[in-house]
Amino acid sequence: MRRNIVIIDESKCNGCGLCIPNCQEGALKIIDGKARLVSDVYCDGLGACLGACPQDAIAIEEREADRFDEKAVEKQTQEERS
Repeated sequence: MRRNIVIIDESKCNGCGLCIPNCQEGALKIIDGKARLVSDVYCDGLGACLGACPQDAIAIEEREADRFDEKAVEKQTQEERS
């Protein structure tokens, strides 16, 4: 299915992590010093992370992606809190 989803320009990302708390779904993580989209199913495509990036490394694109899965987000969030 085609839908809006975040894309991260790794050449611009400095790994500051300011985007992470703005992603309530947990779709973004710092991995190997860069922000990365963990899974398409965690990204709701609303872009709450966009304004938090001082490097302008995050954008929204429309592309083929798995459907947003709210139940998977809830499960992941609960696991991280434990």
